[in-house]
Amino acid sequence: MEIVNIEAGTFGKMSTALEKLVSKLQSENKAAQGDGLEGWLDNQDVCQLLEISPSKLLTIRRSGSVAYSRIDRKIYYKRKDIRKFMERELQKQETA
Repeated sequence: MEIVNIEAGTFGKMSTALEKLVSKLQSENKAAQGDGLEGWLDNQDVCQLLEISPSKLLTIRRSGSVAYSRIDRKIYYKRKDIRKFMERELQKQETA
């Protein structure tokens, strides 16, 4: 294993540049997906879309009502699965 030392200022600049790049790529990815069915959403996106708390989303996920994928420690949902969940919930409300 090779160890490389860099100055704290240089590391900070590199870190900032990397964060900007990641942010730009994420925004471009979201823009490219638009409202398409193949898009992926993370927990925050789904909570905002459904207007629910993260704990409520956890309950929904644990009940098996919505499919999800886990990559490392982050959870993602297919946009079409969330749309199906929303449609099922609307149908339940209409019949009630």
